[in-house]
Amino acid sequence: MNPIDDLRAARPAHLAASTPDERTRETELAHAFAQGEPAEPRRAPARGRRGWALGLAVAAAAATAVVVTGGLPGGTAPQPVPTAASGGTATPSGPPAPVELSARDVLLVAATSAEKQPPASGTYWHTEFLQRTLYRASAGYLVAEETRIRTWVSARGHWNVTQPLGVQPASEADRAKWQEAGAPAEIEVAVPGKGTITLSTAPGKPSPGHAAGEEIFWLGRNVTMADLRALPDDPDGLKKWLLRYYAGHDTESDRPMGQDAWLFQTTAGLITDMPVSARVRAAAFRMLAALPSVTATGQVTDARGRAGTAVAIETDSIARTGERGVLQDRLIIDEAAGAALARESVVVTPGGLQKDFEAGAVWNSVTQIQRGWTDTRDS
Repeated sequence: MNPIDDLRAARPAHLAASTPDERTRETELAHAFAQGEPAEPRRAPARGRRGWALGLAVAAAAATAVVVTGGLPGGTAPQPVPTAASGGTATPSGPPAPVELSARDVLLVAATSAEKQPPASGTYWHTEFLQRTLYRASAGYLVAEETRIRTWVSARGHWNVTQPLGVQPASEADRAKWQEAGAPAEIEVAVPGKGTITLSTAPGKPSPGHAAGEEIFWLGRNVTMADLRALPDDPDGLKKWLLRYYAGHDTESDRPMGQDAWLFQTTAGLITDMPVSARVRAAAFRMLAALPSVTATGQVTDARGRAGTAVAIETDSIARTGERGVLQDRLIIDEAAGAALARESVVVTPGGLQKDFEAGAVWNSVTQIQRGWTDTRDS
């Protein structure tokens, strides 16, 4: 039986409506989700089981079912973005009912896990990620363009290597339609507001780039390594620091954007991309946990097939023609590792730049592969 089953079965019925102390709940949830499966699964008696207090921690939680994975990164060299599978064995009476957790609980678990990560240092902050964007071909089928991006950042400059990996049919059904069209190596796709462009199925050559200067990250404004080191490491202080640069619109354009959505967008970048301390990253998770517009959307898999739990907020999508749609800005996290796996834009209401896609389509994603400190760079 896994920790989720322990929580569900051990909770006394008369405590179901109780609300535990905030920090107690956060700590106990994190502890429960970090546990692995017993070597020899067994059924335990309903009374006197380990984890009684953990049941109290889950009593008030409500949103969408999650299955948690975990593992902690370590070392000073760049590490693969950590995940660790966990699972359970169903009892003879059938699989247990899922425990439902709110976005708040999911993010608080991630916060407790994040601040346990050991300090690290190096000459360069290195990241590697896979960017994937969906297009509709002129022939009607969907294709996905993938790009591999590696970066090395120091206090005085930024180096990167970008490599197009080619465009491929987005699904097996799309592949069949592509083959019916003659499996073209060059595919014309429609881009709302920009017309038609041609994409190649062949991978491109790596392209290095370099930019000098100290302002190398975007956090509501251009910031330096020194700025990141000076960030407040408490949720309220971090929120106040960020909101000094909120002007009522998107960070990338003049498109109107609410405060919660702006904080989610900005903080997601801090969590996924930036070399902040473990305490600042934990504060970022806790700040998101306090935003009322953030919801949990359950367990999902990223573009590399890794399982995580998604928390999200809705934003507008507007084309140059003024046509409007709705997107879900989604962050996939591994709670027990205190780390982000991916950032995704999911179509909720087709329209705007996503008018050619169905609801539920992952229009764009940035999937983390590596991040950490290193003393060497390839570019």
